[in-house]
Amino acid sequence: MRKIIVILSATLIGLLGCGGDEKANFKVSGQQFMAVDFSKDGSILAGIGKDGAINFWDPIKQKQILVVSAGDKRPTTLAFNPDGKTLALGHLDGDIRLIRTDDGEELQTVKTGNGQIKSMSFSGDGKYLALARKSSLEILPSSSFKKSQSFNCPSAIDAVTWTVDGKTVIAGCSDNNIYLFSLDGGKRLALKGHKKAVSAVCYSREGKMLASADRSGRIRIWPNPEKSQDSKEINAHAGAVTSISISPDGETIASSGTDNLVKTWDSKSGENLQIFKGHKNDVRGVAFAPDGKTVGSAGLDGTIKLWEIK
Repeated sequence: MRKIIVILSATLIGLLGCGGDEKANFKVSGQQFMAVDFSKDGSILAGIGKDGAINFWDPIKQKQILVVSAGDKRPTTLAFNPDGKTLALGHLDGDIRLIRTDDGEELQTVKTGNGQIKSMSFSGDGKYLALARKSSLEILPSSSFKKSQSFNCPSAIDAVTWTVDGKTVIAGCSDNNIYLFSLDGGKRLALKGHKKAVSAVCYSREGKMLASADRSGRIRIWPNPEKSQDSKEINAHAGAVTSISISPDGETIASSGTDNLVKTWDSKSGENLQIFKGHKNDVRGVAFAPDGKTVGSAGLDGTIKLWEIK
């Protein structure tokens, strides 16, 4: 396989500031970042630029590691395999590209059909990759990346995640509903409560809670989504919520929005804990580091920022 590493030309800034809340600011001139995520061990922070380039940083040493060129591809979403060795990229043309995280080597390109991949998520054990394209939710075993199952939603799917046991895949849809599909063919469940299209879903790692967000700026917390429709609503952002992430201990939810803000919330009470100001444009992605002490965010202002959780 060919290597597609580009000589680093980005300006990297790693300065403390913003009242002690901003830990680091990684800026790439002329770029717009669309998504961000940490590897499972926290050693790599990856961000997708609007031009398709994938940027890797070491969040501990606060330095850039490498940039992987997209070539003629345009990735729209990313997902780390839980082993941390592989990053999957979903593209506008429907292809999945797998790259090795330590050196940027392209391992495989998977042709999955036509249509943009809107969201992807590996199951917790890394055995399956779920991907959303239009109203189709597809399940690919990571041993072959050949489609083994598919589920249809009544509307377009914008976000996908898994329950901790890897037996159920969850889709957030543009008809304002969340759908739960069992891999064993069990009945589809629908969670109702959002008034606008669901833009993000995230399941807590301890397996006790689902968080979801929508384009009206609301977050909903579902304590027992597989058994109950009960949920708590948070009026989170003045504009769409673009991404959410739950801390490893399940106590805190982080959110990003089109109001240029990153916020954190108490997952039980819904109380706002912190507001992070610093992005100059929409914040399109947010992710908790595995230690739960840091949140990474991706902005259309060309920055990936690290925030300190107190």
